[in-house]
Amino acid sequence: MPKMTTPLTDTAIRKAKAQDKVVKLSDGNNLYLVIRPNGTKFFRFDYRFADKRQSISLGTYPSTTLKEAREKAIQAKERLKDGINPALAKNPILNSFEAIAEKWLNIMESEWSAITLAKTRSRLVQHVFPAIGNTDIKEITRLDILNIVGAMQQKEIFELTSRILNNIERIYKYAVTYGYVEHNIVGDIDKRSALKRKEVRHVAALTNEKDIKSLMDDIKIFERDSRADISTIFALKLAPFVFLRPYNLRYLEWNEINFEKEFLDIPAKKMKMKQDFILPLSKQALDVINAIKPYSFERSKYVFPSAITSTKAMSENTLNYAIIRMGWKDKMTSHGFRSMFSTIAHEKISEHGFHSDIIEVCLAHAEQNKVKAAYNRTNKMKYFEEKKALVQWWADWLE
Repeated sequence: MPKMTTPLTDTAIRKAKAQDKVVKLSDGNNLYLVIRPNGTKFFRFDYRFADKRQSISLGTYPSTTLKEAREKAIQAKERLKDGINPALAKNPILNSFEAIAEKWLNIMESEWSAITLAKTRSRLVQHVFPAIGNTDIKEITRLDILNIVGAMQQKEIFELTSRILNNIERIYKYAVTYGYVEHNIVGDIDKRSALKRKEVRHVAALTNEKDIKSLMDDIKIFERDSRADISTIFALKLAPFVFLRPYNLRYLEWNEINFEKEFLDIPAKKMKMKQDFILPLSKQALDVINAIKPYSFERSKYVFPSAITSTKAMSENTLNYAIIRMGWKDKMTSHGFRSMFSTIAHEKISEHGFHSDIIEVCLAHAEQNKVKAAYNRTNKMKYFEEKKALVQWWADWLE
């Protein structure tokens, strides 16, 4: 007897967790849910047309419900009976804003880092798809777009609103290019009047020497006075010495640490600027890394695995919560370690003797001058000795 497939349920889909590889959960009748490692869930329908196996996306969950996905699969089957390829059919469902956005995201996958792609998809799922995801792109109006903008600005997420609007406009440009819609309606919106401006607030960071000393003292006793997970304790100890972006610290892998030559080697796909990044390790940083090695080296690819499962890195807000528990709420964040290093290093150039360019490359900042950047495309080991000396000066200064 053929194996029976148990149909999916909304509860099962909601509880399904992402894994290190793509997961497929079948609903039967060639409809299934795909779960990507970044947590994105979407429905796909497999079929044969012209003796070739093909597949179409039916929408991202939860903006597309299980019931809606089944209805779309039924409509796709009806088109197959009529001799029409569902992937090419021009109809309100398959030419929905969400379907076209997914095609655009698939193109951007080759241009963006994995984290940028995941963040953009997540933001569209959260803020855009619930409003217009299932609407034929030809039927969407400027007012629909402005309603999304207005709802986000009421939550005072102004910078994110601007980014979302830019994403929507790029999706429309893609749609115009490939004939899904005739006109880019976002281009008609006066962004100056539509987007509110908010006073810029810099990331909370300590730049006063006395405060920095107090913070370092608090970090040293955090292990004794808290019940935090071992990953949190050691990530907090390492953060001041390596001043990585929070994502790169949380997702730091053991294979990115060169113990022999004492540096971090982070691949371009994980970096914001999409360039391979080398950061020499100070003696103090190496001491921290060696101290956590017995706890996570054998059980996880991550230096700082999640307290829940060793297959995942620690969560996004873990270090910020730890900093708050130490009493530095609104004064310091995990991203603030970068500002702390940058500020002090620039203020004390006369002490360490290194040009600001060396400080910037330690922070993996891209060269703002495009002409200068064009002449500086050398291997990732450039300025290694200078960076090594500066990083060690910084570690010694912190102590």
